[in-house]
Formats: sequence, structure tokens, C-alpha cells
Amino acid sequence: MSSTFDKRAVEQSARRAMDQRQYEEALVHLWKLADRGNVSEEEFKASVRDMATCYAALGRMRAAASVRLYLGDRNGAFNASSLPLDRARVQVDAKDPEGAAQSFEQAGWLGHAALQCEQAKNDRGARVLWDRLATDPRLHDDLYTAGLVHFNLGRACLRLGDRSAGRKAIVHAMHLLTAAADGFEAKGQRERAFDCYGVLLTIGKEGSFENLAEGYLNCIRILREDGLKYYVIQYYEDFQALAMQRNELHAAATLFREAADYSRRQGLPYGRQYRFRGAEASTLQGDRVIAEGGSPEMAENAYAAAIDGYNELGLYTKVRALYGKLATLELGDKRKARYERLAKRLEAMPDDMTPMQGFPDYLRMATAYPEIWALDVIEWEQGGDPAETMIEVALDRRWADFQRRRAALVRLKQLGAAEPGAVLTLTELATLLGSVELYVCLAPLEKLMTHDDARVRQSAMRATRKLFFKRSFVSIMQGLGDTAPEVRREALGCVQTLHFVHALDPLSRIYRESPDPEVRRAALASIGKVNRVEAVELLIDALRNGDRQDKDVAKENLLRSDQAETKEMLRREAAAETGPLRAELEAILRALGG
Repeated sequence: MSSTFDKRAVEQSARRAMDQRQYEEALVHLWKLADRGNVSEEEFKASVRDMATCYAALGRMRAAASVRLYLGDRNGAFNASSLPLDRARVQVDAKDPEGAAQSFEQAGWLGHAALQCEQAKNDRGARVLWDRLATDPRLHDDLYTAGLVHFNLGRACLRLGDRSAGRKAIVHAMHLLTAAADGFEAKGQRERAFDCYGVLLTIGKEGSFENLAEGYLNCIRILREDGLKYYVIQYYEDFQALAMQRNELHAAATLFREAADYSRRQGLPYGRQYRFRGAEASTLQGDRVIAEGGSPEMAENAYAAAIDGYNELGLYTKVRALYGKLATLELGDKRKARYERLAKRLEAMPDDMTPMQGFPDYLRMATAYPEIWALDVIEWEQGGDPAETMIEVALDRRWADFQRRRAALVRLKQLGAAEPGAVLTLTELATLLGSVELYVCLAPLEKLMTHDDARVRQSAMRATRKLFFKRSFVSIMQGLGDTAPEVRREALGCVQTLHFVHALDPLSRIYRESPDPEVRRAALASIGKVNRVEAVELLIDALRNGDRQDKDVAKENLLRSDQAETKEMLRREAAAETGPLRAELEAILRALGG
């Protein structure tokens, strides 16, 4: 809004138009008042309250009902619109899950209805609804959503005590999700594959350790590739705890060692305690072998792994004790004598008492395990409808006021428009969606990206520039290949703007695969702004193998790099090279003061 905006004059114009029953004109002024960055909550409510009056007078009752619900007038909202979907929203807001389930079912939204039944502890109703949804023909080619629906069906059956039906549905869900994960990874959509593995690990928590391991290990792999190191550690921690609870000591010891190595490579201070916990797990494994009458050689292998860990930590008292245990095993006189000598040799060795730091609770992410089996069914059923997506944000008081207001405006823009499908309405919708700045805006924008009119796609692409999520690159890659040059320009702007830690993977794919030199250089420049060691490696590789312009971009970004590892990496690469590349690496190193 312009700094010359005269709020009082606009308010007077709106009031005058309403008094004269010129409601369309009044709405023009009221939108100016509501759609401001610095509007207070009270001012916003006053403006949309008048908008509701205008919408009702014009017969646009869904928009009027939406305003009343946002303002907390549930009775007014319920009476304003008789559509089951709108009434369901009122019932959800009133915390009436049974009523909401019935309304959602009437609207044909069986997944929403089933989830409301679960809220009401009506597992029998939820089972029936999930079973009906599982036969929806739209799921035939959608392995991921079909897998989620069968997972939800299986859980409902198990809660009702029907283990046979529950197990059958869960196994089918596993097959569907595994196939979906393979498909997503083949298309480079690792973030979608991650969701599949997240459900598999949830299945494993309630079932076999093999499923648990498959889910966790794949999630950890993807998180590592995205550079989300604290999520990686949290997933290691949780998997380690579950492995120990299930007495999977060999697996737990392996996980502790992997976490120690990862912590060391990432410069995190947790490696020492993970190495210690791994050695403890191996010790317990050796003790269990002996207690269960297993072979001495198996116990020896477990103790040897523990000794390696304790030796690395300088905990010689622990090492000496284990050599003592090994000396009591039936391993032959020579090996027993050797272990006795090793234990005696360590008698005078003091322990290294360096403190061990564990992963602190305050770094644990509350959002590490989203209930995607519910969230993604909801998204699928909403079908990218901006009004239906944003009403949930507008009514959720956990979001910031400005986000709730912007979400409410998205719904009003769609439901209150004289021509909801007009190009101007859709371009304005896209702009408003971008201003909400939440992940849930991506699905509606992805749908707008399929519109026939390039102006709508252009607006959707421009809005995506404000959404710093890895999934944003699904639309960006689509936009880069669009037939309209204006859409491609907006997509290029996104590539230039969206450089955050887990954008490295899609940016790297764009750099490797795009046939457009300008796009490749933009991706390389954004990679240079990502604070990850892998980004530096890619810049050095571009300096080695790229064309002249790629080399210039790589050099410019290396010269600006402030990562601690950059100098050492340049030094190592220069030592391994000869000729012009070595001279160039050394020149960059000198410029960085190295």
C-alpha cells in the first residue's frame, strides 16, 4: 500500500457506498483497508465485518459465512451457508467432531470425516469411512495416498481389536509406500520419499524391527543429504533408544558408532558420548551371548568392538576389564594368555576424563515427526483448493495473527469474487497465497501452476519465491520448462532467491540438468550462498569442469565464502592439482588469507 494511503478517506468512501447500497464499490474500498501489511487485528475485523455485510447483500453467502466464522460468530456462520462443507468448518471450530464427521461425509470428504470420527473416539465409524475411501478410483494411480489411507484403515482395525484385518491393511500400506518411495526417489523428489519412510518407521514402532530400521535409516539418509544435522542427530537418538528397548544390541552399537562419526564430521560435540554408548552396547551384547550360552567367538567379537570404542576414548579401565573377561572365555590357551598380558599391560594407564556431552533436549524439534498420514490425506482431499486450504489456517490460533488474516483474505478473494475463475481473481489469489508464507500454500500454488493462462502461472511462480521450502522446487522446475517466457523468468527469479540449507539438492539438480546456461549460472550462484561443505565442493568442481562463465561464478562465490572448512578444502584440492587450476585455487586461497 502506498505511503500516501488515506485511511480515513477510504473508510468514508466505503461507508458512503454501503449507505447507497453500492456493495461492489464498497468492497473495493474495504479490500484496501483489510489488505494492508500494518493493519491491526481490530481494524481488520472491522473491515471484514463490513465485507460480510456486502457479501450477504450480494448473495455470496459462503464468503459472508467465512467472515462470521473468523470473527467467532459460529451461529451466524452456520446459518449463512447450508453447504455441508461450510457447516463442517463451523463444527470443527466448535469442537464438535461427531457433527463435523457427518457434515464432511455429506460433502464427500471421507478422509476428513474419518479423522473427525477418530477425534470423537468413534473407531468403528472411522474404519467404515477409511474402508470406503480405499476404494476411491482416484487412488488407483496414487500409490502414496493409497498407502496412507490403508495405513489409517489398518490402525482403525487394530484399535477395534481386529488384528487380522488390521495387519492385512498395514502390510498393503507398506507395499504401496515402498513403491511410492522408489518412484519419488527416481524422480529426485527425496522429500516426498522421506514422507513414505516416515510412515514406515511409524509402522515399525508398532511392529517389526526390520520396518523400523528401514524407515529410520532411509529418513536419516535423506536428512543427511539435506544437511539437516540436528534432525539427523534426533533421529539417531530416537532409533538408538528404540533399538536398546528391543534389545537389538548389535544394531544399537552400530548406530552409536555411525552417530559418533557423523558428529565428528559435522563438528558437533556429541561424538565422544556416542562412542562410549556404542562400546557399552557392545559390552552388553557380549554379556548376553555368554549368559545365553552362545559361542565364545561371538562374545569375543562383541567385546573386541567395545574395546575399540573404549580405546579410542582413552578409557583404559574399561578396556582392562574387558580383556579380563576375554581371558575367562574358552578361546584356547594362547588367546587367553594374550588377553591376560594385555590386561596386565594396562594396569598403570590412567583414564582420559574428558567430559562427554550429550544431545540437549532444547535442540530436539517438536515437528520432527509430523502425522503425515493425516496431514497428507487432508491435502489430497482438499485438491489444492485455496479457500479450503486457507480456512484451516485462518481458524488455527497457533499461527501468527498476520498469517491468519492473510489466509482469511485468500478465502474471501475466492468465495467473494463475482467471477471466481477469472484470470484477475486467480492472479490475485496467487499473490495472497505467497503472502501467507506457510508450507500449506504450496498445494494451491501447484494447482495454479497447471492453469492454461500464462498470467496465472506467472503469478503462482512469483508467489513461490516467498516460500522457503524444498518442495517449492517442484513448481520451480516446472516453471523453468514452461512454454511462456514470463513464467520462465519468474522461475529463474526463484532460483536466484531460494538459497537455504536444504535447497542444495534441488539447486544441484538444476545446475547439472538445465540446458539453459543462464539458469545453470543462477543455480550455481545460489549454491554458493548455501552454508554447507557440499556447496563448497560443488563450486570447486565447477571451477574444475565448468565452462568459462561457470568458472567465473564459482570463483566469485568461493572468494565470498566464510565457511570454516573452505580454506582447508582449497588447500587440499590445490595440492592434488597441477597447471592452471592449481594456480587458480592457490590465488583464491591467498585472497582468503590462507
